[in-house]
Amino acid sequence: MPLQVVQKLLGHSTPNRAASYVEFSGTEIRQVAKYFADRENHLKTSARNSFYGKIRTIQQGKIESLVEVVSVSGNSITSIITNGSLVRLGLKPGTLITAEVKAPWINKNGSVPVCSADNIFQGTVSRISKNRVTAEITVQLADGTELCALITEKTRQLMGIRKQDTLWAFFGAFAVVLHVEQHRTLQTAQIR
Repeated sequence: MPLQVVQKLLGHSTPNRAASYVEFSGTEIRQVAKYFADRENHLKTSARNSFYGKIRTIQQGKIESLVEVVSVSGNSITSIITNGSLVRLGLKPGTLITAEVKAPWINKNGSVPVCSADNIFQGTVSRISKNRVTAEITVQLADGTELCALITEKTRQLMGIRKQDTLWAFFGAFAVVLHVEQHRTLQTAQIR
């Protein structure tokens, strides 16, 4: 339980005073850490844009690491996570993982967008859902993966986006959340 909660339950004015009553052995600390990590891994998410695959490479820096994930269909997705998350999740090359993205940016330009995004994919508009204020643009990649982007309806009209148009969907490595699901049983050998 977070120390601030213990502090409030005991009616103490500072976390330090509450901490003096709380003692954990090394084994208990590992059990608590595992509990919270497992609980976080089972959280549901609103992100619909996801790629399932395995970790190809990890480039570790002093604070954060660049993780390259290759999807089942061969797409390469780059994520940057903290080294603490890398250790907590037990990530290493070959780990099966889901890379989730909240909502990508889109561009109708015919050539690859020149931008700072690490992940750039070309696809076709398969669906448009709109109202007076917003538009939800679903871009289907060549492998069937769908990415859903949200823009204003005014922007959709200005860009002239219609069904079957070719678009670029892109997002930065910091927008990719890595999710380890321990209950999946897909064998690593199935993903090249």
